[in-house]
Amino acid sequence: MANGSAVKEDPVIATKKRVLVDVNITCEPPHYCRYGRRTMEDVARGYEEWVKDFEDFIRDHRSQDPVNLHVEREYEDHCSSCNSLWEPEQDHGDYGDGKKHCAACGVVCDDD
Repeated sequence: MANGSAVKEDPVIATKKRVLVDVNITCEPPHYCRYGRRTMEDVARGYEEWVKDFEDFIRDHRSQDPVNLHVEREYEDHCSSCNSLWEPEQDHGDYGDGKKHCAACGVVCDDD
């Protein structure tokens, strides 16, 4: 501002950012837990029996049963400006600029 003119800053633009919100571990028991089970309730009981055996396995670690464990990440899209869920809304006259704005903070959203 040495020459008396104001520096014009770029307006804040909200962008969609992918955020890790949860991590789960799932376990796929061997298929024999379902064999011969006719109803989902029977399957659930079969899984409950297997879970008890699996817990014993963890303590004893001698089982040869094939067990698959998976780490599952759960992501959500969030606003880069306010960290709320990404929900751009079309301007309905609130801002008068015809652009999409974040539903939570009102910042103009990047076109994606």
